[in-house]
Amino acid sequence: MRTQTKFANMLGLLVMLCGIGMDVKAQDDEFGFMLGGSNYHGDLAYNIVPAETKFAGGIHYRYNFNPHWSWRPSLYYGRISGSDANFEEYRLRNLSFQSDIWELACLFEYNFLPFGSRTLSKDFTFYVMSGLAAFRFNPKTEFNDNLIELRKLRTEGQTDKEIYNTVQIAWPFGGGVKYNMTKNWVIGVEAGWRKIFTDYLDDVSTEYPDLTKQRETYGDLSADLSDRSWEVEGVGEPLSLGGDMRGDPALKDYYFFVTLNLSYRITPISCWPQYKRPYLFR
Repeated sequence: MRTQTKFANMLGLLVMLCGIGMDVKAQDDEFGFMLGGSNYHGDLAYNIVPAETKFAGGIHYRYNFNPHWSWRPSLYYGRISGSDANFEEYRLRNLSFQSDIWELACLFEYNFLPFGSRTLSKDFTFYVMSGLAAFRFNPKTEFNDNLIELRKLRTEGQTDKEIYNTVQIAWPFGGGVKYNMTKNWVIGVEAGWRKIFTDYLDDVSTEYPDLTKQRETYGDLSADLSDRSWEVEGVGEPLSLGGDMRGDPALKDYYFFVTLNLSYRITPISCWPQYKRPYLFR
C-alpha cells in the first residue's frame, strides 16, 4: 500500500509539472522531434553493449522562460534489449530480453549561455536537463520463435504482492548542446539517462526459484524460462538450485536515450550575434 501511495504521489507531481506551462504565451514556444538510439544497463548488460542500441524517437514542446531556463514536456519511444550471449562469463545463464519503452517526461533545461527567444549572445549553448518521467515497459524474450511476455511467468517465483508493475516513475538527467541554424530552427544533440525505481526492467533481479515448485505453481513455460541454462549446448538440464543468484539487486537498472533534436521556434529570435553570416538571417 505504501508503494502504491508513493507511486500515486509521484505520478501526481509529474502531472502537475506537465501542467506548468499550459497558460504560457506563444512567443516563447518551440515544437520539435527527436531521433536517435536507446540502450540499457543492468543485469543482462553490466557494461553497455553498443550492438544492442535500438531506434528511439519522440516529440517535444519547449517553453523558454528566459534566456537560461526552459521547460520541456516530451514523449519518447525506444526499444532496449540485453543478452548473456554478449558476455562469455554469463553464457551459461543464457537469459535475454527486449522491451519497448514509452515515456512521458517533464524536463527543465538550464542553458549555460543566453539562448532564450528574445536575446542571444551566442548561436549555440551547452545545457543540462533534469525532471520527472513516467514510463511503461514490458520485458519479453524469444522462445521457440515466439516473443513471450516474462512478467506474467513470475520467473523468480514472485507472489501477487511481489510482482512488479510495468508502469514506473523515472528520474531523467543529462545534457547536450543546441545550435540556432536560422532565426526559427534549432538543432541539438542530447544524451539523457533515466534512473528508475525497479530492478526488473530486464525481468532479472534476485534469485532462482525452486524449479519443481515453479513448474507446479506457474507451469512448464515459467520453469523453462526461469532458468535457460538447459538450452546451452552440452548442458541439457537446468543448472540452478532454488535460492541461487539469478541477478544482482545491487546492480541497478538504467535506460537512456541519445538523440538528435530539431525544433521550430514559433516567434523568431529578435537579437542575433553580430558575427552571424548574412544568409542565416534569411
